[in-house]
Amino acid sequence: MEVEEEVSRWEGYADWRNKAAVKGRHGGMLAASFTLVVEILENLAYLANASNLVLYLREYMHLSPSKSANDVTNFMGTAFLLALLGGFLSDAFFSTYVIFLISASIEFLVTPTSLTLLINGVNLIL
Repeated sequence: MEVEEEVSRWEGYADWRNKAAVKGRHGGMLAASFTLVVEILENLAYLANASNLVLYLREYMHLSPSKSANDVTNFMGTAFLLALLGGFLSDAFFSTYVIFLISASIEFLVTPTSLTLLINGVNLIL
């Protein structure tokens, strides 16, 4: 029994109790399927929010449909590229914690009321 357990262990991998990981019990398709489902649901929620943002900009902010769609695609592109930039900087130069602190400080330094749009004499917050 001990010989079979030695064969099925993964060298260099440990479970959450810091014991050697066993191939039949740890990882595999079950863990990968959970990761894939989470990513699919995350992207589904992101795209649903993006389509609702187009409707919000068109109906409540009174922007044209083309301007609304253009603003949302610019936002999505910026969000995806900044995520790649943050990941690169975190992996190449800094730790994840330092990148988090830098991103949080940039977010808190920008005043939300400075991002306004004047439409029909009324300031609307973007």
